[in-house]
Amino acid sequence: MSPDLSLTLRFNSLLQPGSEKLQERERFQEVNPGEMSLMLVPPERLVAGERFKVEVCFADGAAPACATVLLLAHPALGMQQVKVFRQALPVTYFQEVAWEAQDENQRLREEVRRLRAERGVPDGLRGVFASELLATRGIACEPLMDKVTRAKGNALVLKDVRSCRARGSVALEVLLENLGTAAWTAAGAVLRGPRGEVLKPLPLWQPAPILASTPETGNSNWGPVVVEVPATEAEARGTYTLTLWDAKQQRTVTLGNITFP
Repeated sequence: MSPDLSLTLRFNSLLQPGSEKLQERERFQEVNPGEMSLMLVPPERLVAGERFKVEVCFADGAAPACATVLLLAHPALGMQQVKVFRQALPVTYFQEVAWEAQDENQRLREEVRRLRAERGVPDGLRGVFASELLATRGIACEPLMDKVTRAKGNALVLKDVRSCRARGSVALEVLLENLGTAAWTAAGAVLRGPRGEVLKPLPLWQPAPILASTPETGNSNWGPVVVEVPATEAEARGTYTLTLWDAKQQRTVTLGNITFP
């Protein structure tokens, strides 16, 4: 569950009207029960790591009579819809799980292939050719600084951003300035599309933590974070929102209107 992202719990059985119980219900902006669903709009002041227990009961009197779901707050990885199945599950559900597992296995195999290839790749332009990233069009890059949007409350200041597309992947290079009092290191990232779809990145690359600024000397500290996502030529098209977070999931950076060449 993430801020400003409504969550719908969908069940495969009719719910007993008025049976829903929600921990700290008064904090939620909206709680809308349906015949077989429960729509929630999270609290405005949602803190990463918070947990909320949801309980619903079913109308048919069969066992199990009720179901409990534990919601976990996260700055960016919230789901828009969660299906909760009771008793026998339809074949289509297992098919979806199998397809998702195949996609994840393919992504992991691609990541392993990349890591193995990088161990034997030379430096400089030789490495670019050896990694087969150029394809026939080369590596296309696009500056985004003039059109990207920044979320209010970003923990760091955006200095520059550009996107690139090469054979088999897209990437973002984000330059951030730290005006805070503590160093910042990106621990995770997610790219979310206009329909809620999520692009899972490869491990982030950040050469060093972005140290805190020193106002007394007038020095500011900034550094790059590179986010790469496996993608074919037809994928990663459209507009995306990037969210970066630190290890404590408290200091986040969100950039909107992200596109790739």
